[in-house]
Amino acid sequence: MGTRIASRPDDLDALDVYCTAGSLRRSADLLHLHHSSLVRRLENLGRSMSFNLTDPAGLMRAGLALTLWRLLGDGHG
Repeated sequence: MGTRIASRPDDLDALDVYCTAGSLRRSADLLHLHHSSLVRRLENLGRSMSFNLTDPAGLMRAGLALTLWRLLGDGHG
């Protein structure tokens, strides 16, 4: 993950919850956000990473990126 994404803990948390839950509405509920707010956040993150986080391939890429980022010791948790 790029440092500009990693420097925004709220965005990382949103991405992590979304990758785990796999559902926009469920993720929004877990994050206590309106689903449209989460969609906007994911769209911004997707633009930063140059892929669509709301399609299955993008979701898988994001999950792999988070896992690798954590394995390299840069992640929380």
